[in-house]
Formats: sequence, C-alpha cells, structure tokens
Amino acid sequence: MTHSWGDSNAIKKHVNESPFYKTISMKMISTGKEGSVVRVKSGQRHKNLWGTVHGGVMASLTDSACGISVLPSLAVGETIVTTSLQMHYFAPADVGELTAYGTMIHRGRRLAHAEARIFDERKKLIAKGTASFIIVRKEKAY
Repeated sequence: MTHSWGDSNAIKKHVNESPFYKTISMKMISTGKEGSVVRVKSGQRHKNLWGTVHGGVMASLTDSACGISVLPSLAVGETIVTTSLQMHYFAPADVGELTAYGTMIHRGRRLAHAEARIFDERKKLIAKGTASFIIVRKEKAY
C-alpha cells in the first residue's frame, strides 16, 4: 500500500501546523505501526468551571490520537472523517501535560477503529476513548 501521508516526519509537520492544534496547544509527537502519541500542554484557558481540564480538551486529544494512529494505513487519495467518538473519564485532570497514546484496532475497506488512553504528568490514567472513522476516497479526475 502506498501511503498518501509519507513518512512519520511528513505527517508530524502537516498535523502540527493545524490551526486547531495551535489553538488548544496540541502536538503530535509520533505515529507509526505501533500507534500514535499526541500531547496537550494544558493551562488556565483549558479549565472548566471546577478548575480542572475541560472534558472537551480530552475528547479532542482522543479523537486526534485515534485518527493519527490510522493515518499510516491510508493509501494515496484516502482521508478519514470521524463518525463516532466515545469517552470514559476516570479522574479529573489538573493543568499540565496530558499525553494520549492511540492505537488502530481495525482497518477495513470503508471504516477504521482506534482507541486512545490519556495519562497525566504523573502517568495516571485520566481517560480513555474509542473512535471510528469512515475512509473517504477522492474521486478520479477525468
């Protein structure tokens, strides 16, 4: 399979230039056959009403870690779009680095499924989630 995303460094450069990633201080650290690593350096602007990191930040982190774990499996002309995201929160996250480890679970012809686990700076499991993606193929230009 020929990858449309090139090597890990090409994926990293492309992903980390995303305006959304910059908005929430998220960075892709790595991706490959073993999975992906994505990190958010959370601060005051990421807090919810109770002073901990908002669950939406962790959902975004999970969606990204899951999606990035699928990228190396894509062929030329293929992209993905999230079709579902399910989260489980285990503990409130304090401000600081949150790291998500994403793993592709299954990749079919039309759908891909992945999971991610989020840890805080103390290596405590804060949340985990799963995501499904539809694989979109660009139509041939004639």
